[in-house]
Amino acid sequence: MLQRLVVNISPMNWFGWKKPETSPGGSVIERHAAKDFMKPRLGFSDGSTDGNTEAREGVYRELFGETAEVSHELVPQIPHIDVYSYRRRSKDGSENCVLVTGGMSDIAMRTPRGADVPRRVELILYCTEPKPEYIETLRWVAHFPHNQKTWIGMGHTIPNGNPPGPIWGSDVLDTILLLSTVVQADAALPEKLSIAGDPVDFLWVVPLTTAECNLKLEKGVGAILRIFDQHRHPHVFNPDRPSYV
Repeated sequence: MLQRLVVNISPMNWFGWKKPETSPGGSVIERHAAKDFMKPRLGFSDGSTDGNTEAREGVYRELFGETAEVSHELVPQIPHIDVYSYRRRSKDGSENCVLVTGGMSDIAMRTPRGADVPRRVELILYCTEPKPEYIETLRWVAHFPHNQKTWIGMGHTIPNGNPPGPIWGSDVLDTILLLSTVVQADAALPEKLSIAGDPVDFLWVVPLTTAECNLKLEKGVGAILRIFDQHRHPHVFNPDRPSYV
């Protein structure tokens, strides 16, 4: 799970009344120290989101098939975040796992006024098996914008501490990058699911190295996408992959 000392790096400043800290590549940097983290909203759902769960699970069934397993959130928080595990066969015949959150989209994020960005999202991770540390991290990231009254979106990065430490069994991967999913079928989620008139989108969770994150800060998220393309970066997470930078 990510440590609770985080730098949330985003391409926009949602406050508007102060000059933001920016990277050479134009990313706005929002720093959140451990003392700044708000306590989670504890409590049970009043039942008003039950319809969202049914609709979401129906669309997930259409996209991924039958659920292999559900990791239910044991500590009652608002929103309630479950993590669903699905098995999917790739074109090469190998079987992989898809992990998706369910519940993050029940509450709209506080996105910048007038910004054309999704207000309701769920997280998706492609991996070989549903390891507990993957599930814990997805759940933590899903709660982060709600607990901090902020937002996360395409191109945002969340390092694992300051300085960042390795995650998920890797020696070099230490930062979470959020991207639009590259799996065409999954990218259709906003066309299939909406809540309170807001389309729901997936954010693909992609671990980076410090050097790759620095490249993103210096030259923008486009530089990361280009280097992914050059190295034919697989969409299924590989904890043993080396740094591309």
